[in-house]
Amino acid sequence: MKHLLMLANYNTWVNAQIFKLCGNLSEADYRMDRGVFFGSIHRTLNHLLLVDMLWLARLQSKKIESIHALDQILYDDLDTLSVARQDIDRKLIEYVECLEDRDLENSVRYTRMAGQRGAAKIQELLLTLFNHQTHHRGQVHAMLSQSGVSNHAMPGIDIVDYLASVRA
Repeated sequence: MKHLLMLANYNTWVNAQIFKLCGNLSEADYRMDRGVFFGSIHRTLNHLLLVDMLWLARLQSKKIESIHALDQILYDDLDTLSVARQDIDRKLIEYVECLEDRDLENSVRYTRMAGQRGAAKIQELLLTLFNHQTHHRGQVHAMLSQSGVSNHAMPGIDIVDYLASVRA
């Protein structure tokens, strides 16, 4: 259980690092199609938020009617996207904090956007969510480098960097 809470807190920390860097980009660099799966930094960050919202809703046996596609733009500017990101990160931490070890083995049934039905344990779904974040954040990190953010300005975003920051 402690490892999932650490991942939820790490997720919040690293998202804040990424959004801070994005705030220093020009609008053109932030929105430039760089050939990754969702194209731009903006579109990738929207995708990450959208998927986190979907998985959290599924974990809570809720459905979000307003989401219709994995590439849907929920927020068209960085500031409102950042506020929404902070909100969902807070909700993820609160969700994980309320779990007991025995809850992690509970199965959740869900339906994906394309209609496939599935079931998985809570711990498996949370690991899926955090791993998905890491995958696409790596793409954002690469796009930030492509946009000219220097290696010196780029923070370390590994878990050990997070742990060092909270121990400092």
